[in-house]
Amino acid sequence: MPGGAALFGYGELGLAGLQTLTSVGALVSAVVVPGNRAGREVDMMCEAAARQAVPLLVQPPRHAVAGLVDALGGMQLNLIVVWSYSMILPPSVLALPAMGAVNIHGGLLPQYRGGHVTQWAIINGEREFGVTLHYVDEGIDTGPVIAERRFPLEDTDDAFSVREKQRAAGAQLLEEWWPRLAGGVAPSVPQDESRARLWPLRTPEQGRIAWTMSALAVSRLVRALAANSPGAYVELNGRRFSVRRATSWPSLERRAAPGDVVAVDAAGVRVATLEGDVLISSAEDAEGRPVAPGDLAELLAHAGN
Repeated sequence: MPGGAALFGYGELGLAGLQTLTSVGALVSAVVVPGNRAGREVDMMCEAAARQAVPLLVQPPRHAVAGLVDALGGMQLNLIVVWSYSMILPPSVLALPAMGAVNIHGGLLPQYRGGHVTQWAIINGEREFGVTLHYVDEGIDTGPVIAERRFPLEDTDDAFSVREKQRAAGAQLLEEWWPRLAGGVAPSVPQDESRARLWPLRTPEQGRIAWTMSALAVSRLVRALAANSPGAYVELNGRRFSVRRATSWPSLERRAAPGDVVAVDAAGVRVATLEGDVLISSAEDAEGRPVAPGDLAELLAHAGN
């Protein structure tokens, strides 16, 4: 049956896309997962497609995309919906659906373009964030905007809690606008390029904590990378330790040098930074085993930080 939609996605947000399209009565002609990813997040999408008897396709490298184009072309698609995806859609794919391709972007446009914008928003201390429903063109998050939905960012929000807010906001956007998308009458507002910024992808090495940062910057880095491995980390005596929870503490008197252990108790390890102290309440070694506060304090004390 022609006129359906293909969903490109994986992980929890991709699943939310499939669930939302199903709930609004959309014909899902195919689920497409990225060929450059593997693991549980892709597997869960494959399993969901199998449960719903939806054809599953894998996007190959660009030089080998002809097979994917042929498979999707035979479905006579009306729309492509993208949510949480790790590959660029080539022009030959974007040209297939009669009504275009739309993306649920996990940030506000045009200020937050790019693949790691949630991390950057937390690191930057934004007080408000959101998701944007927009048309996909050949640029990176540059296509015309259909709608956005905003939500507050709290001091306690981390990558996990923000992803849940994005899931709820994105599902609401897709459900609300689906009738107009399917009918080809959704708005298409060009982005203001004067406000646009493309944020770079972050590398694992950029998660390294420097005690010459401020306490607030350290706590934001930890929260931003909570869903990543190794996340925010310190290297002590040649070993890497991930910091999973950390809180900034004001320091009225600066007696300790950055990296000095100020206190240790059941609540965790308090470490001096250039500005304020950080209470590390959860840390783990490279194998994911929890590190006791006393052990972490001893390592810090002998690491020359």
